[in-house]
Amino acid sequence: MYGIIAFFRRYYFSLLFIVLEIISLGFVFTNNYYHEAGYFNSSNRVAGAVYSSYSGFTSYFNLQNVNHQLADENTQLLNLASQIKDTAIHKKILITNPFGQLYHFIPAEVIDNSTNLPNNYLTLHAGSEDGVGEGMGIISPLGIVGIVVKASAHYSVVMSLLHQKTLVSAMFKKSGTFGTLAWGDNKDYRFATLNQIPMSEKVKPGDTIVTSGFSNTFPKGIMVGTVDNFKAIPELYFYTIRIKLSTDFKNLRYVYVVCDIEKIEKEALEKDAQNSLNDKTK
Repeated sequence: MYGIIAFFRRYYFSLLFIVLEIISLGFVFTNNYYHEAGYFNSSNRVAGAVYSSYSGFTSYFNLQNVNHQLADENTQLLNLASQIKDTAIHKKILITNPFGQLYHFIPAEVIDNSTNLPNNYLTLHAGSEDGVGEGMGIISPLGIVGIVVKASAHYSVVMSLLHQKTLVSAMFKKSGTFGTLAWGDNKDYRFATLNQIPMSEKVKPGDTIVTSGFSNTFPKGIMVGTVDNFKAIPELYFYTIRIKLSTDFKNLRYVYVVCDIEKIEKEALEKDAQNSLNDKTK
């Protein structure tokens, strides 16, 4: 005990300097978007290797949660299999995937993750050599996770759904009515807000919200969450709806990178259509 006290007395000023430096850096990276970009360095080989080693140590203590996720995923696959009606549909799913021959998926391990900041990110142990690229969506067995913003050869950084700039097109599973999902200024990792839902929609707590498929990021029908509560904005004729997210961001371990294999073709077609429209208006 005396040795510990002597150590702190001897190195008091050095330890105090280190603590204050860490606190200062925390303020800088939390409140400055320019410096926040430095977080993307977690996609490089050195930082990625450190995160990977730490993740390997902590993964042992997370086995119970992983087992629960695997059980939920198996349940979803069984439910999907039960919906296969005939041989033609069955062959289509076997050839590619359950999403209409538009997507394939790359498994990845989460080696770093934050949930308590205004803008949160994840680091994945999967990069460009695995087929991961910027703009690709990330999903878990339970729902959507975020969007890739940077990828190196072996690692990638994901802008979490828990980020002020993340916007996702989402819809009511029962009706197809869609709006924009955002975490916004929310402080709770369990919830997000669905906006621009017209007041003609019959909303009730527990309604299922899924992705709309109106972008190249996420396939249609990926689980987002359920309605927790809502309030009307009469002057805008819209609801603001609080969504309880299906993804447990505190216990993410394994995710899937969503690759739209027809994205280039679709973007080229949309660009040609827009150019043609512009030519006609000149």
